[in-house]
Amino acid sequence: MKLCAIQPPYANSVCDAEKSVGFLIDELNKSTAECDVILTPEYSNMLAAFPLDEGRAFVRKHTPALLEAAVAAAKRCNAIVAVSYLCEVSDGVFRNTTRIFDRNGSEAGRFYKQHLPSSEKRGVQPDYEYTRSFAPPEIVEIDGIRFGFLICYDTYFSEYIAHLAHCRPDLILVSSFQRGERQDVLRMLNQNLAFSCNSFVLRSSVSMGEDAQVGGMSLIAAPEGVILEEMGSRTGTITCEVGDLRRKYMRSNAFGGAQIRNDRFIENGRTPWSYRPCGSMMSQCDNFLAYPRVCAHRGFPAAMPENTMPSFGAAIALGADEIEMDVRFTRDGVPVINHDPVLERVSNGTGILEDHTFAELKQLDFGAHKGEKFSGVRIASLEEVLCKFAGHAVFNMHLKGVGGDEFGTYPPELMRQIVALLKKYDHDRHTYFMGAYGVMETALQVAPEINRCMGAYPEPMEIVERAIEYRCQKCQFFLPYFNEDMLKKAKANNIRCNLFFCDDEDEAKKYFAMGIDTILTNDCLAILRAKECKR
Repeated sequence: MKLCAIQPPYANSVCDAEKSVGFLIDELNKSTAECDVILTPEYSNMLAAFPLDEGRAFVRKHTPALLEAAVAAAKRCNAIVAVSYLCEVSDGVFRNTTRIFDRNGSEAGRFYKQHLPSSEKRGVQPDYEYTRSFAPPEIVEIDGIRFGFLICYDTYFSEYIAHLAHCRPDLILVSSFQRGERQDVLRMLNQNLAFSCNSFVLRSSVSMGEDAQVGGMSLIAAPEGVILEEMGSRTGTITCEVGDLRRKYMRSNAFGGAQIRNDRFIENGRTPWSYRPCGSMMSQCDNFLAYPRVCAHRGFPAAMPENTMPSFGAAIALGADEIEMDVRFTRDGVPVINHDPVLERVSNGTGILEDHTFAELKQLDFGAHKGEKFSGVRIASLEEVLCKFAGHAVFNMHLKGVGGDEFGTYPPELMRQIVALLKKYDHDRHTYFMGAYGVMETALQVAPEINRCMGAYPEPMEIVERAIEYRCQKCQFFLPYFNEDMLKKAKANNIRCNLFFCDDEDEAKKYFAMGIDTILTNDCLAILRAKECKR
């Protein structure tokens, strides 16, 4: 099998873009029957940085000729041709796409770029709504060869590459720009990709100039992580005869062990449950998750004991976007989940929670008050909640006062302890802190990178002013202490608005229509129905 990658010049001006696309089409037209697989770089129909409207017009003008050349090359060369380009998937909707054609010139499959950098979202502005839902890596099988795909930024994400390796590709097609990346880094990334996936890698990119030390680097790598051919900053076509694409790198299974496939050697020792959460269990993080949202107040207390593991689990299973929980500290410094400063309402214990150790609280029953069937439910530590539910939903974390002062200064050392737990379980981007002035002040000082939500008390009608003062991303109105003027002022300052609380489906629809972003509720199932109507 002979692999071919085309490396055109990147157009440094809009005026030169037509020449660059023409260069790419000419290379496709010159390809011969020697080639079995041909690959083009990312954005092959848009090889320059365009203003948005001009870019769309350029793409519509030049895409037909590009695809025509690709299909013709597939038929003429009896080759498999993959073209990466800005594809108009429906009227006015464009996606960063790799499209693969079989030897007859028929489309065999498509891959949409999974990871889009912020610069691409702001500049080209392709659609990326599909990235909000779980989808396994795309595999297209042609002539018994399993093709995998990555586009540019995708090559940096090791957890995604691990899943791609699990899908057993024979050849990974990497269409890229990576215009500012060092060439030694590009070489390393693709060697590691080939080695980790036990697959051949064919990479096509763009030249940033003959003497450039960044970008370029169209290459071919073997499963053992060896670069077979690389192009540096030249323009043209790189080719390499690789033999059987289904060949796998075999290695010893530890020192002196029997021979085993390299991808199997890696997979046999993988323990994904013990570190960073990933995959279909993950909710989008707070800055990415779409609005409007439903926040399950203390979990699902309409049916479960509040602020407990079963309550949180039920809300997440029902589809709540956020979970609200109340965090207090025990006498021995363990953060636990409980709303009241005292124990009587929700447990068979008595007295102030802060006066008890965690071990003492674990002896109490926090479920029986909801019904005999919940007898034996125990208090949950924050770490237990994170261990089970990190990444499953956004946490609205209500940090309660200490020492009997619900609205006073929040101790920085306690905040640091909470932040350390969030980072330990990779949940800091899925959390925002909610509380009174003291909490906001300490959060801004200790962990400004974690989102903040201004609580309503002790001055509910001044909440927007306080949110602005503490540079909060959100505020949490408390019914009935809010009005449309407060809502408008918050929106004018880019502050998202929570509402505490609503359990009525029809009322929730009215609040969503007003512009409320997130409704806290004790009955998440009812308010989830209201949210669906809003959509």
